[in-house]
Amino acid sequence: MKLRNIIISLSIFLLTGCLCGCTDWLDYKPKDKQSEEQQFSTKDGFYAAVNGIYNRMAGNSLYGKYLSYEMIDVLAQRYTVNLTGDDSYSKYLQALINWDYSNETVLSALSSIWGEGYSTIMNINVILNNLEKDMNGEGAGVLPEREYKMLKGEMLAARAMIHFDLLRLFGPVYFRNPEGRGIPYNESTETKILDILPAETVLKDYIIRDLKTAEALLLESDPVLTEGPRAEYDQITMDNSMHYRQLRLNYYATVLLTARTYLWGGDMGNALAEARKLTDDPKVRGFFPAVDSGTLLGNSVNPDLMFSTECLFGYYNKDRGLIYDYTFGGSNTGNKLLVPRSGYVDGQLFANNPGDYRYQSQWENGSTLDGNSSKRLVKFREITDTAKDEMSGSTSDENQILQVQKFHGTFCSLMKLSEAYYIAAEAMATEGSEVYDMTAAWNYLQQIFDSRGAVRSSNNFRDLLTKEYIREFIGEGQVFFYFKRLNKAFDNAYNGRQAIRIEIIPGFLYDDKESVTEEAKEKRFIAPLPTNELDNR
Repeated sequence: MKLRNIIISLSIFLLTGCLCGCTDWLDYKPKDKQSEEQQFSTKDGFYAAVNGIYNRMAGNSLYGKYLSYEMIDVLAQRYTVNLTGDDSYSKYLQALINWDYSNETVLSALSSIWGEGYSTIMNINVILNNLEKDMNGEGAGVLPEREYKMLKGEMLAARAMIHFDLLRLFGPVYFRNPEGRGIPYNESTETKILDILPAETVLKDYIIRDLKTAEALLLESDPVLTEGPRAEYDQITMDNSMHYRQLRLNYYATVLLTARTYLWGGDMGNALAEARKLTDDPKVRGFFPAVDSGTLLGNSVNPDLMFSTECLFGYYNKDRGLIYDYTFGGSNTGNKLLVPRSGYVDGQLFANNPGDYRYQSQWENGSTLDGNSSKRLVKFREITDTAKDEMSGSTSDENQILQVQKFHGTFCSLMKLSEAYYIAAEAMATEGSEVYDMTAAWNYLQQIFDSRGAVRSSNNFRDLLTKEYIREFIGEGQVFFYFKRLNKAFDNAYNGRQAIRIEIIPGFLYDDKESVTEEAKEKRFIAPLPTNELDNR
């Protein structure tokens, strides 16, 4: 990979990186930036740098848009789009929904994901390098050992997560071609061209290695293991470095990410072992309790639409309501609107499950696109911030409650505890696996049905699991990758775009009988590498 054009610069508040110029990091010291040595001369400097990584991950080019609710979900056929619009954004959405990766705007977005991903990874490597210096005596020696381990674990997990999602997007359908072209894995702070490695090498030799190291470090240091997510402001010490653990790649989130990677590689035994660290430990459900139906459905003022109590990792967005307004139909009636086709949500996705808490709280009537009415997704909707006006004069316990309410109004999920149950269920339902046990598989799935007020509507395990991924993770970036992992067609029961068989582009078919060739399906799932990445080789 051509990294020599990446400039790494650290500010006191956040890390920034750009893809221009040819200046070595150590020589790049504009007047409004601190040098690397200055940045890491204090404990606060380390935390500011780490916070910068999470800020970048929450940006539009990564998990704040493209890899959560927009590009990746449109590719996953979650919505119909404006099919008649002639402006550039409408054409962009039309291209995405047709898996047409030749569209200029699509290519630009993919290039942005690639560039921001590797720029963020380079920044992570700078932090990891300075963590080692601080610990071995070459740096300022400002971090206690516990915090060194915690920050190193988080950054290794973040590096693995970004590489993993770049691999999932740009790499092959893994089970069909594990030796296919993967991506570079960058562990260096040097600007140099890196080899593109086979997908299996990236996954097994680098991503899983980093995640297992991160797990071990966080197991020794993360306060989430003894105190839970701590989603409140520390008003006594005014030090929140170990609070809001759901906004950090904490131990539990890292375990889930490891399970996710093992599942991608088809290693059902290890995927199950990792998932069970979450599903079979009662302490975990105590820290991340299932959404309370009474509080959720009986609360019209500030319901927890994101089910944040169950989330292991996500990002902060103070303007979360604007995602709803501009994308899902709050105040927008233009060509940016994303809605499922008419009748899909109630007639297919939640058929026979009108009591499902997700259906009742996260979907409502009211969206119209191209003359067709539809349900609209409201999980990103702004909620009334009662905490703002009620903080003064409240007791300490009341303040904590109000802070949690404020937290779930700005939180966007990327990892939920429910995924561990799905992974465990799928691993045990895989015939030929050493952990095959259908009774246990159904039990894991049933636990999520129970926590959602849902009923088991058939005995078709794969069908129900697929619908569960869609119901649970719409807007969170996992549905496309679920279908890619299985090289699965988007038939009528699973696509929110159309209910008819049509030819989209040559070789790309919707088909409710799944008669599309494996090769044609595979083409849908492999995004092209940026042109400049290939040109520079």
